[in-house]
Amino acid sequence: MPDQLRTCREGLLDPQARFDERRRWADMLLSFKTPAARDMVVELLRTADRPEVRRALCSVLAEAAISHPERLDEAYIDPLVDLLESPDAETRTFSVHALADFPGEAVPARLIAVAADASASTAKRLAAIDALAAHTHRREVVEQLIALLDSGIPEITQHVLAVLAPITREDLGPDPARWRAWWKEQSKLGTEAWLAAQVRLYRDRARRLKDRLAEVQAKSRTEQQQLVERMQQFQRSLYRATAEDQQDALLARWLADPLPVVQETALTIIKTRIADEGRKPQGPVFSALLALLHDGTPQTRRAALEILQNLSDPAVVTEALAQLEKERDVATRTAIFKALGKLDSPQALPALIREIASPDSPGACVRQAALALGRIAPHAGDALPADRAVAALKDRYRRTDPSDAAMRAALLTAMAGVADEAFLPEFRSALEAEEPDILRAAIRGFLAVNDASRIRRLRTLMAHADPLVRLEAIRAVGRLGREEADLESLLTRMNPAIETDERARSAAFESFRQLLAKRPFPERIDAADRLRELPALQIRYLEALAEEMNKTDVDAAVRETLLNKLTTLLERTERFGECATHLRTLYELQRARKEAQTWATGLRLLHALLRSDPPAQVAAFTKELAETAADDDAKARIRKTVEGFLLDARAVNDPARSRQLVEQLRKTVPASLLGPEWTSLLDRAAAGLTRNDNAASTPGS
Repeated sequence: MPDQLRTCREGLLDPQARFDERRRWADMLLSFKTPAARDMVVELLRTADRPEVRRALCSVLAEAAISHPERLDEAYIDPLVDLLESPDAETRTFSVHALADFPGEAVPARLIAVAADASASTAKRLAAIDALAAHTHRREVVEQLIALLDSGIPEITQHVLAVLAPITREDLGPDPARWRAWWKEQSKLGTEAWLAAQVRLYRDRARRLKDRLAEVQAKSRTEQQQLVERMQQFQRSLYRATAEDQQDALLARWLADPLPVVQETALTIIKTRIADEGRKPQGPVFSALLALLHDGTPQTRRAALEILQNLSDPAVVTEALAQLEKERDVATRTAIFKALGKLDSPQALPALIREIASPDSPGACVRQAALALGRIAPHAGDALPADRAVAALKDRYRRTDPSDAAMRAALLTAMAGVADEAFLPEFRSALEAEEPDILRAAIRGFLAVNDASRIRRLRTLMAHADPLVRLEAIRAVGRLGREEADLESLLTRMNPAIETDERARSAAFESFRQLLAKRPFPERIDAADRLRELPALQIRYLEALAEEMNKTDVDAAVRETLLNKLTTLLERTERFGECATHLRTLYELQRARKEAQTWATGLRLLHALLRSDPPAQVAAFTKELAETAADDDAKARIRKTVEGFLLDARAVNDPARSRQLVEQLRKTVPASLLGPEWTSLLDRAAAGLTRNDNAASTPGS
């Protein structure tokens, strides 16, 4: 006997062996497809003293009948049939399973013979009927089972009825006569029709079993979720009842708990503390979160990372990189690369470049690594291994399928972050793509290397169908543009009738300013006229220019030109509060230079103040202006300006302010400054306001 077979035999017969160990020895014995191995199996099935040996052999034979039928031999049939009357119930059950799926035509015939043998024990016949349940698709088997209904032995009749019940959609019950009548009709079917009916039957049964399984699984999930919710509710209640100085220790213990549901609740509480209270994890909670990056469950690792990625702590980067070295779960590796991008640490750059360069890296990981590189590289300085990054990105881009737009866009984003002119061929090619993500990344690439060689294409992309592409192109033209055509293109994108996206219109305005910022101030002031069809933007442009001038040494005449243009627009649009601010600056500027226009500007300022400022300030400036009036004509113009306001609808609609204004003017500006007509003007204004009040209070008025 070969040593290997002897070892298998000894292992099976070892009185100390466990059932799973005996099964391993039986499986090994069955794998030797030799006559000697076959004979040993037959011998052990027939003569083994211990029922555990037969159980192990029958169990392995039953599995082999389904997964490795080539291992089985017809020599095993008789010993298995003999075991159907074993005094050991488990052995009988295992032998039934082995015979039920045993391949070939010999087994059903042997089982039918045993079931019909009146001289055989009832237990053996019942076991044979049980094994025949797997063969009820055979007409000859059903025919013999119907015949057994006349055995006169109640146990056999009941067993046969139980085996027959699943083969028909009808509920024929326990009456053998109904089953015989049913078979009388079924036996008339041809073989093909019979098999077709069985296929439909099994298909319906499989569907019902599938539906039932789905119901059981759904119920199980519901019950599990209810248990989880109760557990989480208990944890939250316990957390709230815990003293504040002990809450962190409690959370740390929960984070270290082996049950994922306990960890999940702790993570949820930590997220809530961050969102509602701004309490970032510290001390033991922070340490426990770091430890979860190495937890055995991928979902838990990702949940911890979701919190830690928002903390600017070098320890998070260190632990994330350490886990990355051994992480095999693709979803978690992808999450780590995404987190490294958010953490924005140059320490991660070597790992990101390695992932991009590795030909075995999953696509999702490479994409996130590239996006993270694009985020970190622009401010990495000397920490960026530029040569390695360029080589890895160019090689990966070359090997990327042109149809993988997401990958190409991510790699272009990384190239833009590295900002090396070596990527210009890729940027130029990508600028002709159709995919919006690729176009946006390519545009950012041209900006990163400050290359204006494709400015015409960029102008064209300002009208692209995708608003985000338009936005990037508009920003690029503002940075890279030089020509009049660039200004005109930007003006077009500011028009709401043409550009429907508010972000793009705003970017066009800022790019318009940015492009003009390279020109002298006088040219920039004149450029405001290009915005005449968009008065709100024209004012905004001039106000920004005025603010810029305040921070630089600009010729007073240039400043005066700007303020005149700006205040004229503000007057025209009745934005008197803003107008007064700029007119005050212009007035002081002209007065300091003793310019002839100072007086006219003062009247304009008074006109704006009357319609915007508090009455006391209006009165104070009126007095100031009156004190500079050169003659009666000048005084008359002041009186006319004040009178024009008091008769204006603004004054009528705000009688309280108007009364205060009249009182302040009467108290602050003496008649000696503006003549007797001044007192008469104020009296008429006060009387008019009183009449208006009386008219408003009269019923039916």
